[in-house]
Amino acid sequence: MLISLTAAVYCILHIRDLKGGELLVIPLGILAYNAVEYVSHRWAGHKKLKLTKLFYRRHTGDHHSFFSAPQLSFESAYDWRIVLFPTYLTAFVAIVLAPFFGFCLTWLVSVNVGYLMAATMILNHLAYELLHIGYHQPRGGWFHRVPGLRELAHLHRIHHHRKLMKAHNFNLTFPLFDLLLGTLYWEPLDSFDDFCD
Repeated sequence: MLISLTAAVYCILHIRDLKGGELLVIPLGILAYNAVEYVSHRWAGHKKLKLTKLFYRRHTGDHHSFFSAPQLSFESAYDWRIVLFPTYLTAFVAIVLAPFFGFCLTWLVSVNVGYLMAATMILNHLAYELLHIGYHQPRGGWFHRVPGLRELAHLHRIHHHRKLMKAHNFNLTFPLFDLLLGTLYWEPLDSFDDFCD
């Protein structure tokens, strides 16, 4: 997380003479990250593909086996290793992937747009990680009492159900592409424990 924050702050501190129109890249960056989040989770995380077999093994094999409904909460900070991306992957997003897209937009549009896109991608990845920790917090924890976060956590709990994990609720930060592509699935908050049985 420190890598992501450092890289995002670096990008933000290099923005100069920002124009209002350049800020439009932020919602576009959020939309792009949400699409990548959906695609990578749905196809690389839940389908055995030759190119992404390591990610599949770590996600479906490790994460979904460790956190299987109804036991979806971590017991200690040590369990976060099964929730968070490995450090090398976070570093790849912050130091290679986001700067690459930022550089492309610097060349096509402006330096500020490039830095804004890189920072947006990095901060979206950080939000993904923080939300994912919250989703796997014990159910009586503060995260599950905050409106909005409680519902997002519930969508993720539904995704962890063995019968649903390959077909529903692939977005973690915001279920936009689940909604657009028909993979959003909801059960009432108070009935999900019965649903897991």
